[in-house]
This record gives sequence, C-alpha cells and structure tokens, in this order.
Amino acid sequence: MAVSSSTSSGQAVSADSRNVFAVRMLILFLVLEYVRPMVLAALRLQMVVIVIMFVLWCAARNRPRSSVLTAQFLFVALCLQAIPFADNYYAAYVTTRTMFGHLSIALGLSWLLATRMTFRKVTWTWLLIMAYVAIYGITHDGRGPGAMLGDENDLALGCATAFPFAFYGFERLSGWRRWLSAAIGGLLVIAVVGSFSRGGFVALASVALYCWLTSQHKLRGLVAMALAAALLMIVAPTKGRTGESYSERLNTMFNTNDGTAETRQFLWAVARNAWKANPILGVGGGNFPFVAGRYQPTEGYDQRMYFERDWSGTAVHSLYFQVLAEHGSVGIVILGYIVWVHFRTIRRSRQQIIFQPKIPPDLRRDVELYSGALGGAVIGYCAAGAFLSVAYYPYLWYFSAMAVALENWVRSELTQLNLTLAPGSSG
Repeated sequence: MAVSSSTSSGQAVSADSRNVFAVRMLILFLVLEYVRPMVLAALRLQMVVIVIMFVLWCAARNRPRSSVLTAQFLFVALCLQAIPFADNYYAAYVTTRTMFGHLSIALGLSWLLATRMTFRKVTWTWLLIMAYVAIYGITHDGRGPGAMLGDENDLALGCATAFPFAFYGFERLSGWRRWLSAAIGGLLVIAVVGSFSRGGFVALASVALYCWLTSQHKLRGLVAMALAAALLMIVAPTKGRTGESYSERLNTMFNTNDGTAETRQFLWAVARNAWKANPILGVGGGNFPFVAGRYQPTEGYDQRMYFERDWSGTAVHSLYFQVLAEHGSVGIVILGYIVWVHFRTIRRSRQQIIFQPKIPPDLRRDVELYSGALGGAVIGYCAAGAFLSVAYYPYLWYFSAMAVALENWVRSELTQLNLTLAPGSSG
C-alpha cells in the first residue's frame, strides 16, 4: 500500500508540474500574440507554444470535455478537407494552420483554467495586456501592435471584447481592483474611439447594452455607462484620418447609399453567389478573394465599377458571409452552434449559484463576473462580425473554451462544498 501511495503522489506532483509549465506557456503565448515584442515576434515562437500546448493537452488526464470543443475540432477538419479542392490550396492550408493554432490554445484554456485561481490569473493577465494594447493604439494613431491587432478595426474589436471584463470588474469587485478595472475600461473606450472604426463602435455599443441588461446593479451600471459615454464625447477627435469628425464618421453607417455601404452589399451578393455554387462545403478557407471575380452579380448594380472591374482580391467584410462562402452551410451551422453552446454554458454556470443560499460570497461574485464578461465578449465579436472579416480571429474560440473552464471549476467547487448541482449541469 505504501508503494502504491507513493506512486500516486508522484504522479500527482508530475501532473501539477506539467500544469504549471503549461500555464506559463499559455501566458507567454498571450504576451507574444498581443504585445508582439519586436525581437521575439520575429522568431515566431507562438507556433512552438501551440505545438507544446497541444501535446500537453493530449497527455493530460484531467482535461474537460464539451460539445463546443468538439465543434471547434469539426471546424478545423472542415478547413483541412478543403485544401486539396480549393482554387488556392495554399490559402486553404494557411487558414487550416491558423485555426489549428486557435484550437490548440482554446484546448489549453479549457483545461488549464478549470481551477478558479488559474482562471483569475490568466484572465487578468490578458486584461492587463489589453490595457497595454489600448495605450499602444492611443499613441499610434488608432493602430495596434500588429497581426490580429494591426489595423484600426482589429484594435477596436480587441478592445471591445475586453471591455466587459473591465465593466464587470468595476461592478463586482471592491477597493483598488474596482478602480483598476474602471481605469482599464476607460483606456479601452478611448482606444476604440481613437481607432475611428465603425465596426468597433458597433461592437462596443452592443457590449455596453448587454452589460447593462445583464447587470444586477442597474443604477451602478447606468452610471458606469454614462461615464463611458461622457468619456467618449470628451476624447472623440474633431477630425480623423479621413477628414471627418467622429460623429460624422458614425453617421455614415446609416447612409445605405454611401459608397462603402453599397460596396459591402455588392460583396455580400458575391458571397451569396459563391455559396449557391458551393452550398455544402464552400470554396475553401481563405479562398473568397481568389474566386470573387467569378461570382460577381451581373445585374442590380448600375455603376460601371461593379460590372467593369474584377473584384478578385477583395475581402467580403462580414464574418457571416465569409464563413458562408468559404465553408458553406456546414461551416455556418458549426459557427452558430459554437455561439449557441457558449451562451448555454455560461447560463448553466449561473444556474449553479442561483439557488444556493450557502454558497461563499466570493464564489458567487466570481461566477457572476466571469459569466457576464464572457457573454459580453462574444456579443462584441458577433456584432463587429456583421461588418468585418474576422472568421479566423481567435476570440470566439478562446472565449467559448473559457466558458467550458468556468463551468468546470464552478461544478468542482460546489462538489467540494457538498452543495447540490443544478439539473443539466453537464456540458
């Protein structure tokens, strides 16, 4: 018996050491991917971390299971199968490699963040990183450090998805952590405004509305939103890069006859035509720009630029039309399923604490904070996705995986407290 106990203890220590190493690798990845230090980014160490994370996840025994992770696997498989059939197989390969990277980190998040201490540590590390990104954008004419935070729309989207974490931190926490959350939220708002991104504004407005509607302290939330709106009006530039004021820039969203709006509608028509020709599996990941000219509509657009120009090489400017054209009906169903299961998962986590009078206050606070933040983050991504080609950005994959981790540590802590789990708590 003594030998067996020693062996079991040794295995536990080994597993814990692997987890600590994996968490450090995860934080390193977030720094490399979001901060992008000039010297280290050139080494492309992110791919090394991605491979290590996937190997560690495969070797782990305590990894959680969820249908949302299965759906992510299926989406990567959908990208993979298109490589030999796509017009541009290299673009399909790059898309598959990108999505495998997102999947690997998402698996790590679902596994490593399944304890509350680690969840807090990694989440707030990421929020502090986003505060740095916001400062970078404010001081660099609305642009981010690079890659998925490179241009103005990318920066605004990233800051909008981070805002609900700051909002709920301000609402739920106390002392210096509340005011740190408020300061970070202010920086994120300023960065979105400074980007002049209309899609970013839509994302931020959608997130703010969601946060207020789901807030248990409506008055406090209303005060926070009023302060954010006042900050927006104060810092809004009088003239942007296009020569417009911020309000003039936003007003163009409602002008459907504007050149940009009409061009988007034209590109969405191209995407629909591509889907009609390839309704099941689409044209392949990353291939819309290479086949757009083939599916241009021949009527309904009177301007010469639409029927005399070959529109190959252009982006579709919509998450949903991008997935529809490049991955067909299968892809759009998988995408919708991931979003649906994400909100079901955070709803189940909330249900676990609703009817638990003996639950510790700090556990109740953290569940409300992180479930609300994860819901708001995905709302922001989906809202911005109506106007931005962000199908291969990692936000949905990461946040849905974090929701899996949240549900698992909630269930684990309730079990340790000998409290009854709500029906249907399994993912």
